[in-house]
Amino acid sequence: EGWVTLKGNRGTAFLEPAAKPYMILGEAPGGACLQQKMESGSETAGALEAGEVLEVLEGPRREPPLEVVRVRGKAKKDGKTGWVTLKDPSHGEPSFELCKLMICKGSIALTTAFDIAECNAVRKLEVGEHLEQIEAPREDEARKVTRVHVKCTNDGKQGWATMKGNQGTLYIAESQLHHTCRRTIPMESAFASGSKAVRDMEVGEILEVLEGPSTETKEGSMRARGRSLRSGQEGWFTVSNATLPWSPQYTCKKATELRDGPDAASAKVLRKLDEGEALEVLEAPAALSESSEAEGVLRLRLRAGKDGAIGYAEDRGAKGEVFLKPVIESQ
Repeated sequence: EGWVTLKGNRGTAFLEPAAKPYMILGEAPGGACLQQKMESGSETAGALEAGEVLEVLEGPRREPPLEVVRVRGKAKKDGKTGWVTLKDPSHGEPSFELCKLMICKGSIALTTAFDIAECNAVRKLEVGEHLEQIEAPREDEARKVTRVHVKCTNDGKQGWATMKGNQGTLYIAESQLHHTCRRTIPMESAFASGSKAVRDMEVGEILEVLEGPSTETKEGSMRARGRSLRSGQEGWFTVSNATLPWSPQYTCKKATELRDGPDAASAKVLRKLDEGEALEVLEAPAALSESSEAEGVLRLRLRAGKDGAIGYAEDRGAKGEVFLKPVIESQ
């Protein structure tokens, strides 16, 4: 904070009045929200919906460049290959985590029990087979071997197998290349994130890494701090193609009353606003706060286009039905 000169001693104006900035969310993509900090991956402060009007309190300004970790991999489900984001700073948690998958490195018997002397063979494990670990590896002290309880992913058969022989031969190894998907994320055709989608990977799917990880540096998002006029919540939001300067042009979506004052209980009805009427909002919308029933309702002072009548109306009813809707024009 500090002092600044508005006008110089020769009449030069350094600052001039400007309208208070407002923005409107034309669309509400999945996860649109206010966040607690400027960083895109910070905790959520409140949800946003399409048509939300935001008073801009700070910004917009661009956040620092983001380093996104990408890998090329193959989906175990259908063999599709492509690039996915392993870790993105805009999300608090990694998209994938290393799964407890093992790979057969040398042909070895799958048996019914831990003790080799008291077990029967289930079948032979082949080189390259994928195995799910059921129990942590255990040492057979008498025979100086390491045994592990596993489940075959190709036929579901379970049993014990020697992981490491008494001469140090490795038959089964933990995979460092297989990861489990933790959230739905696109598999894309090229290294650059946002490339043509191959398909979405779903939660729980297994990905085998073929290349990477490699770091992609992305330009940071344009961010602004604002206050929702509907909920009163404050936080940071991303300024994108879906976020436009608020326009005072509205249209009547469902017939409602135009009143001569802001207090619905005492104001007189001037006339009915008809569906399809063009309206101009004369002041920034204000949230009602008289009762819990009015939560989320905005009061508008407006002028009707067809006869110039000026009055007050609410943008929606207490049950959520929309009366007045802003006209959103894409830039």
